[in-house]
Amino acid sequence: MFIPIQKILPKSITRLGLTKETRAALVCEIYRKFAAQLVHPDALKHTSPKFLKGKTLTIGVENSAWAQQITNCAFDLLKTINKNLGKEKITKIRTQNVSRIADDTI
Repeated sequence: MFIPIQKILPKSITRLGLTKETRAALVCEIYRKFAAQLVHPDALKHTSPKFLKGKTLTIGVENSAWAQQITNCAFDLLKTINKNLGKEKITKIRTQNVSRIADDTI
């Protein structure tokens, strides 16, 4: 009998205690998928999701101009992330200055 992976994976993730990590990775991936459309076409060159703590997503930014871009688009970002998450809700986006955007994020 064939069981779709969509039914097995959530239970396995919960059983292994990886729900917070999986949720954080999913939120970061959603950000990466939509940042160029919602923030700016070059957003991923100058911003990067850093971490998820509770219901707050922290975005690393190169400078205050990019922090302002993220702040201006925070409502649309939250709406898009929450829509793609389903019932899990992110309530706040904050920015954090970083010296350089790297691929070593979540």
